[in-house]
Amino acid sequence: MNKCPFSNENIACDLPPPEAGQTKRGIPAVGYCRQCTQVAFRCSAGHWNRVFARFCTQCRQKLEKPAVWDMASANPQRTATLPQTSSVDYLDINYGFGSWVVGTPKIETGQHLPGLIAIDGLIVVPNPGENRLDAYTIAKPSHQRHLGLKWSAVFDEPLTYGTTPIYHGLHLFYVVSGGIQRKPVLGGEAQVVDTNGVDAVQIEPVPGCAPLKCHLAGSSTMIAGLKQGVLLFNLINQDGICIEHKFFSENKVMSPVLCGERIIFTGQQGHIFSLNIGTKPYKVRLKSFRGISFSAPVSLGDAVYFEALSDPGERSLARYEPMADKLSKVADLDQEPTSNLDQRRSLFVHPPLTDGKRLFLSDRYGQTVYTYDSDGDFLAEKSLPKNDTQLRFVPHRSIAVDNHIYSANSSGATILSLEPNYAVSHRGLAMGHPNNPEPVARPIRYGNKLFILCKDRLICLDS
Repeated sequence: MNKCPFSNENIACDLPPPEAGQTKRGIPAVGYCRQCTQVAFRCSAGHWNRVFARFCTQCRQKLEKPAVWDMASANPQRTATLPQTSSVDYLDINYGFGSWVVGTPKIETGQHLPGLIAIDGLIVVPNPGENRLDAYTIAKPSHQRHLGLKWSAVFDEPLTYGTTPIYHGLHLFYVVSGGIQRKPVLGGEAQVVDTNGVDAVQIEPVPGCAPLKCHLAGSSTMIAGLKQGVLLFNLINQDGICIEHKFFSENKVMSPVLCGERIIFTGQQGHIFSLNIGTKPYKVRLKSFRGISFSAPVSLGDAVYFEALSDPGERSLARYEPMADKLSKVADLDQEPTSNLDQRRSLFVHPPLTDGKRLFLSDRYGQTVYTYDSDGDFLAEKSLPKNDTQLRFVPHRSIAVDNHIYSANSSGATILSLEPNYAVSHRGLAMGHPNNPEPVARPIRYGNKLFILCKDRLICLDS
């Protein structure tokens, strides 16, 4: 009888024995115990351990978990996937890791919700109706319809995109009014972090500005936009610094990106804020442009890119080069009617979609895909079949992985194979329900699975 590493020692566990399913190259196997709905990692000696264990509890060897397992979220470049991917399925479908429907609270599409993240066998889902983040195990017994709720993090204020958590050291860190909170992913109460060097009254998050995790002077650092300025918070020693600037109080500021040694913020009123974190004292640049709106930026190579919208409704792809402090227009997009400008700007909290090599934008109808190749300065157009209303490309509800784009919409998922000829297909998201649900957030990838948050359910698909 195998002993379950989670349940009582006398309870039999259905995890496979040590000799079954051994993996190659020293990567530990991953299993799922239907006794307690927990995910387990196995060391090279065959011992099962809790998913959060850093060392084997039986032989004390260090557990080297797969790179794609640790965390999935919008990465620093906002691709909503992991920088490393693999074709290996770390949880076998026989252990319950297939497509399912999860009952979630009703979500209104107008809410800018925290981004989905998946960490060490948990997926963290926003629950705006009760102002909390709910963590579910990503595996489930085959006889159960819904995932198991493991813990919740309760907020004293409404959830926003700015409260998207950052994962570090078995904790989630998120910015709230008056401070930073730290929630253990193993469970337990959230605690207020004592931010050395920053007065708590200075910390007031920007609702549409999700924080960014990067390395600053060799330490993991959270970069967050505040209503008074930009916060640099060391996740290791919890030292912080707030660089105050009028840009943040006078603009609708969106999520930053890292480009070289510079943190770039854009403001919807046509401003670009650049912070050089490679030298001290930190140097700030601010560029302003009248009569134009900018979307959130995405970093690609030595430049950042974003959509620009002029007051007459002219859309374009813009490029900012931080080293040269130069803004230029890359290409013209379709014209937006002046009556729709406010609706268009409401989407600017999201940057253009990228797969790390190319940028993808759409026309306002979702029927044309603009592809920008940064190597050749080439903007190609691909028109989707106009007689098929199920096929739509919605960049802010899309993810680019493994040379495919998965675009979630109310008609299902539009799948574009990027090479060699942009083949297009459709996949329904109904999962046994009469109608397809309405996606409300950009999908994320975890292992070989895609998670799509909808108004009334969370869906998992094979990618």
